[in-house]
Amino acid sequence: MDQFPKSFGITFTPTIHAKAEGPTDPKGFKLPNPYVVLVTGAGKGLGLHISLAYAYAGASGIVISSRTKKDLDELEKQIHGINKDIKVLSRLCDTTNEQDVKSLVADVRAEFGRLDVAIANAGVISKYIYDADGSNQRLPKGLIEDDDFARVIDINLNGTRHVGKICLPLLQETKDGAQAFIAITSLASHLPDSQLTTLAYNLSKIAMNRMCESIATDHGGDGVVAFAVHPGAVRTPQTEGHMGEAWEAILTDEIGLCGGFCVWLTQERREWLSGRYLSSTWDTAELEGMKDEIVKEDKLKFRMVV
Repeated sequence: MDQFPKSFGITFTPTIHAKAEGPTDPKGFKLPNPYVVLVTGAGKGLGLHISLAYAYAGASGIVISSRTKKDLDELEKQIHGINKDIKVLSRLCDTTNEQDVKSLVADVRAEFGRLDVAIANAGVISKYIYDADGSNQRLPKGLIEDDDFARVIDINLNGTRHVGKICLPLLQETKDGAQAFIAITSLASHLPDSQLTTLAYNLSKIAMNRMCESIATDHGGDGVVAFAVHPGAVRTPQTEGHMGEAWEAILTDEIGLCGGFCVWLTQERREWLSGRYLSSTWDTAELEGMKDEIVKEDKLKFRMVV
């Protein structure tokens, strides 16, 4: 990771974590009751482990959605294995379909009457391309090769927009809650090229960062806080096909890292971090120690250098 410039924020805190531990260990939390969290793309990978983190932390209600019922059924069993008293609302939902998201949030309102945290996690990267003989899979480079561009933008950016837009009214109404919106972004949002990840993915993630800043600015007066969270460099169903020495050196973080960080982030209201890009790898104690500096200099936002 030393290859990346300081502006990427990889070492924003001097101490960096590869797993949820100490202040981000979800087993060390006791969330207030009631406390309802919604996670999209919960069937596999990051979404699954974010959901489990909130289960360990004692959320009273967990809303899980994905496009595969079998995955959701298995996750619900895992959540109840942690705490059988957690009320789980499981729904099939394609976040690119606005009506699907409306139906999901309507069910949340009917079942719980509140929403403390909405986590827009559903996302994809462009499909691999192959040599003529079908070997040597790799991610497409640049604008010309990425024929999967529209699908990636639709799922990552438009899907996140749908979740934010439709969850906001219920978040605003939950005056005694965290009122938090989290978009799972990526370090790739800093990349100026497609050497590691595809152009569509990079562009969708930087747009999600700005979306969170806009939500914080436009809806902060209604109590909503919004965060763009990089989950760490983890091996998931999306990244398990990434090959080569560069990827072996990068995908070193544990998949539960992000869930623990999200629980820490939303266990209480952190308006001073709202609208900012955050990394799950950062040390939370050191981050809190930088609060005055972050606020005074308005750090962790995307700007043009002139």
